Amino acid sequence: MDQIEKFVKNSGLAIPAYNVCFYDSNGTNEILDNILCGKKRANTGLFSLFEAQMQLLPRTGDYTVVLDSDMQPRCITRTTKVEVVPFEDVTADCAAAEGNRTLAAWKKAHRKVFAAACEEIGMDFGESMKCVCEYFDVVYRADGQ
Repeated sequence: MDQIEKFVKNSGLAIPAYNVCFYDSNGTNEILDNILCGKKRANTGLFSLFEAQMQLLPRTGDYTVVLDSDMQPRCITRTTKVEVVPFEDVTADCAAAEGNRTLAAWKKAHRKVFAAACEEIGMDFGESMKCVCEYFDVVYRADGQ
C-alpha cells in the first residue's frame, strides 16, 4: 500500500475512489495552506484543457487527495458543486471561493494563466470559453494540519 492509499485509509472515510491533485506551481504550499485555512474553497479550469488532456470533469461528491510540494498527502477534499460557465460569466462568488478578493483580480490573474495554457495546446484564449468551477470542502487533514 502506498502513502496515498494509507492516507485515505487512515482518514476513516468510506471513499470508493479518489483523484490526486498536485498544484504544479511555485506556490504549491501556499495554495495548500489557503485550502487548509478555508480561504480557498474552489478551483477553476478551462473546459478546453480538460478535453485536450482527456481528463474527466469533476463531479459533485468526488474526493481528491491534495499533495504538498514534497508530494506528501496533506488533505482530502470533497467536491460540493460544479458549474460550467463562460469565462465572462464567472461569478464573484467563484472568485471569492478561489481566494481572490475581487472578481476583477480573479479575471486578471486567470486571463494570463488561461492564455498561456491555451497557447500550449494551440488555441487562442477568449472570454466566451467555458470554465469549470469546482467548489469543495476539506473533509480530512493530515495530523497537525
